[in-house]
Amino acid sequence: MDIGGILKARRVRRDETLEDVAFRAGTDAGNLSRIERNRQDVSVQRLGRLCDALEMSLTELFEELEGKAKTPHLRDPASAFDKDTRQLIELSDKLNTNGRRLLVDLAARLAETKGLY
Repeated sequence: MDIGGILKARRVRRDETLEDVAFRAGTDAGNLSRIERNRQDVSVQRLGRLCDALEMSLTELFEELEGKAKTPHLRDPASAFDKDTRQLIELSDKLNTNGRRLLVDLAARLAETKGLY
């Protein structure tokens, strides 16, 4: 796999737009798109900012590039989830035990409702 492909795969897995990641990395969506398609060279400094925006280290990126990564090494395990799931995790962390139970009950009832999944 190539650097651009790895960055894009991580961004897509996280369910983020080009604009989301580019903004956090201090660049623009067009630039990130060209990097993901390997149409533009990227400096180590910019690559570091892109990795930070995607919550991965340069080491992780290069391990994956070399095919040495056995499992994803995440600074924050929640970063492997899509945006909505990460938001739900963040909100649940703020709840007490009773609040979390209510949230789980609500999610179970929603899952039982036809048309919501």
